Amino acid sequence: MKKVILFAAAIAAFVACSKNEAVVPEASPISFAPNALQTKALILPDSNSPEQLAFPTSESFNVFAFADIADGNGTNYATPLMNDVNISYQGGDWKATTGTYLWPAMGTVDFYAYYPSSINATFLDTADPKVLNLTGISLGTAVGTQIDPLIGYTLSQVSASKPTVQLVFKHITSQIAVTAFDATNTVSLQNKISIEKVVFKNMKTSGDYVDGTTSGKGVWSNINTNTDFTSFSGSEVLSTTESYLSNGSFIASIDNSAAFVVVPDNVVTGTAADQSIEVTYSIAAYSINGFDYPATPSQTVTIPLYGKVSGNKFQNGTRYVFHIGISLDGANNEIMFSPVVEGWKTEDISGITIDAVNAVLL
Repeated sequence: MKKVILFAAAIAAFVACSKNEAVVPEASPISFAPNALQTKALILPDSNSPEQLAFPTSESFNVFAFADIADGNGTNYATPLMNDVNISYQGGDWKATTGTYLWPAMGTVDFYAYYPSSINATFLDTADPKVLNLTGISLGTAVGTQIDPLIGYTLSQVSASKPTVQLVFKHITSQIAVTAFDATNTVSLQNKISIEKVVFKNMKTSGDYVDGTTSGKGVWSNINTNTDFTSFSGSEVLSTTESYLSNGSFIASIDNSAAFVVVPDNVVTGTAADQSIEVTYSIAAYSINGFDYPATPSQTVTIPLYGKVSGNKFQNGTRYVFHIGISLDGANNEIMFSPVVEGWKTEDISGITIDAVNAVLL
């Protein structure tokens, strides 16, 4: 369904849809300067370093562009200047992968970009404001290899100045990561807990998206595909220092297996499909207060996400870090007493009915 309209460098005229009047452009190709606050799900989103902000030159994105050549009839959305054109890094510039696209000699141009190009995208020119419509998005089901869909708009770029088009991409999904630490306060009981597995249960991984009045703050629909993600699997002793969990070991920062993205979705409550975190751990043998306790084999605790996430809904462009502390302090709880004597009270036992025919309680 994707169409590519090639504007060769030899094109001598750009014809407005509403006029039969030719405008001769200068030979100035359209180029881009893309960046993103977080180009991948696995890059820390709170970093301001150029490395984190730069769009990776190994990737490409797609662009719709529409020109208003100042003929008084508004932007020409009927005939796009760039119709779902792939943009890649070539010879030091971000420009069309195939063909050459030139600035009109006058007027302005609106640009609508998305990433990755594998997404099925259409442009809704009947919407106000105009928006991108992304359908059949599948984020993938393997931790660390999911896609991170991005959207960026740059509107009313003045053609006469022939600028490099600045594009700031925004995330339309959420990112989830988990940290774990030994929350035990009793020093002699620390370093006895080993974490074995962390699984995010019943997460959503696919759907459709229509952008909103603010880029990156649109609406998801047809959200589906319940998937369990294993964020950590192994057996490592927790320390009192909080660490991110990767797929196989502890790490100091996010790497290719420490986080994943999910589409925004209401967190379900009260059903078998609850979104939750399952934490599996074991306890080594320990001694406390003169008693020796044997090792405790694997046991699992389920943490419902309902009530943990603000508004019980994941938000676009938001990163959620779940800080999970596991404590063994319960083994050092001193036995305490609080004796009282209560007065007599009456307790009415009701609801007892006997089936006289069968001589049983109903």
